Amino acid sequence: MKKVFLFNPPFGLYRRDNRCQNRVEDQTVNVIFPPMELLYCAAILEKEGRRVWVRDYPASHSRLNDLLADMKQIQPDFAIFTTTVATLESDLSVARYIKENQPHTIVAAKGEPLHRLDDDVIRNTPNLDIILRGEVESYISDFVSGKCWSELPGVTFRQDENVVRTAVSDEFLDLDSLPFPARHLIHNELYRSPETRNPLTTIITSLGCPHKCIYCSVPALTGVNVRFRNPESVVDELEECVHRFQIREFLFHADTFTLKKTWVIDLCQRILQRNLDIRWGCNSRVDTIDEERLQWMKKAGCWVVGFGVESGNNDHLERMKKRATAEQARDAIQLCRKNGVRSHTFFVFGFPWDTSQSIRELIQFAHELDPDFFDFNIAFPIPGTELDDLVTKQNLASRDRLKNGGYATGAVSTESLAAEELERWRRKALWSMYLRPHYIFRTLRNAGSPHIAMNYVRAAMNRVRNLLFSARKREFNSWDHTISN
Repeated sequence: MKKVFLFNPPFGLYRRDNRCQNRVEDQTVNVIFPPMELLYCAAILEKEGRRVWVRDYPASHSRLNDLLADMKQIQPDFAIFTTTVATLESDLSVARYIKENQPHTIVAAKGEPLHRLDDDVIRNTPNLDIILRGEVESYISDFVSGKCWSELPGVTFRQDENVVRTAVSDEFLDLDSLPFPARHLIHNELYRSPETRNPLTTIITSLGCPHKCIYCSVPALTGVNVRFRNPESVVDELEECVHRFQIREFLFHADTFTLKKTWVIDLCQRILQRNLDIRWGCNSRVDTIDEERLQWMKKAGCWVVGFGVESGNNDHLERMKKRATAEQARDAIQLCRKNGVRSHTFFVFGFPWDTSQSIRELIQFAHELDPDFFDFNIAFPIPGTELDDLVTKQNLASRDRLKNGGYATGAVSTESLAAEELERWRRKALWSMYLRPHYIFRTLRNAGSPHIAMNYVRAAMNRVRNLLFSARKREFNSWDHTISN
């Protein structure tokens, strides 16, 4: 019986699934999510009788020695890990350690950067046998079964002295055909709500996005045609989480959860019919939310909605190909406030056209919106995106900084601002929002219980420490609490 070992390498606490591969501690909400892609692969393989192990070493604060000890004990036929842009170099070193100790094991890597960098990586990583691209769940079974690699869709490997790169399949996964993720293979207590400290998990409800924002990898990864799960299947999975795993807090993961109004309302009605008593959050575009949707979502347990607002400048939004407006962002936040659902907004700057003045205006717009939670991200050129092509053409990217990339670290310059200046502007933006007395009072008031309020205080202290330690000492001497300079 084939033995398969799926894992996240012990190098940095990042969100490794899909498009949001940011460092956990760089975000306002420090939450760790389970490795859903690995859990889906595990469920598929278990269903076919394979022996499977799943480890999330960053989440358990484990080290390389723990990984090697597990490898020695399991003696797997296949070792498959997920990587990110920021951790790529460290993650790939795992292949060497595995081969030194388990030379018979086939070592495979998957992850967002490998969709574009696969050729270079496979040529320069001799201990890595194969790269898995595309929707790995669609062919993981054939891969483990021993099917000829050249017949698999979306893989990259060496053959003699050549690199073979097969095309990704034009057919995307039918989400309803997948078994539920193999949550029994992980320690679910590692994943908790930062507010309540209750167990939390992710439910994938749809994949794909019809929009083509220049900084986003979704069109290349999951396509522009949105695939929704049957709402009944989603609720069945929720019920399994509640009764089998005692999990009642969820993030509904979708490239845009609220895209299809009838689907959202149908799902909410089914949640209510099952009396699940759950608490959940989701994401939305600012132009795919309305009062009826929000009212049903609130009734079904939704407490927070995340919005990719990005900018308050309509010309900048058009350049990003966002296909949304600042006015729609204002309406969305007001609707959430009216209906008792909290909002989490994401802003982004650091595009080639950004200046000190445009960033200052963005911060002022964030103050105007006054969301419940917020993040300011620095634009990062994910390999394969239009932004990546743009900054490469304009010679704005720093190779050294790209290796340490993330949404809090300036990996590129703009036409008028250095990467270091973008990092300073990000800190100014966050400080200016956090230190508003009415914001602090409202956040504690809305906590709803002393327990949650204390968790907010602890989170704030961690956030302050993170921001202080990331700033240079000379910046503190001249830092101004205002954004007028």
